[in-house]
Amino acid sequence: MSRGKNKRIISFKPSFKTYAPLNQESTGISQILDEEIEAIYLMDVLELYQEEAAFKMGVSRPTFTRIIKNARKKLANALVMGHKIEIQDGKKDYIVAICLEDKDRFDNTSIDMNYIVLYKIDNQTIEYITKIDNPILKKLNKPAIILPPILLENSVDCFIASKIGEGLKNSLLSKGIITKQQSKLTKEDLKELL
Repeated sequence: MSRGKNKRIISFKPSFKTYAPLNQESTGISQILDEEIEAIYLMDVLELYQEEAAFKMGVSRPTFTRIIKNARKKLANALVMGHKIEIQDGKKDYIVAICLEDKDRFDNTSIDMNYIVLYKIDNQTIEYITKIDNPILKKLNKPAIILPPILLENSVDCFIASKIGEGLKNSLLSKGIITKQQSKLTKEDLKELL
């Protein structure tokens, strides 16, 4: 009798879940599981060693090796055979950080607002977490240096502001935080962003 599958820790929430060839019909579908996209993210984007990545996912190193091998094989087959790639999104909740003047004023999301407000989105429910004094206003350093550690510390999955420079965007992406440029939104819009 085989053991049950341990629950994997999934932290990455993909922004895009479908890829397909542009110049012709796809010849099939490659399904990438949430644990496989997590493994690709940890090893190939964050460039962690297998042991570190396995620890972050809560699996053994041999299990991680099997997951990453399967993921890479599926991606290779999709590219070589012209398959459509569909990514399973197993992460149901996420934390959003938004630059706002106050926690309930969504009319301006400029990066120089007074606060970075955190919300948790879970099963289409929006829950206010906290607001943080915006460290960018102190101008001690560039946003790409100041923000990533603060957002990581608060387990943020997505950062929203009206304008996000390429340096900040790349710095956040390397930490697994996706960015959305949005100048105006409502609280209800948060449910549809990811």
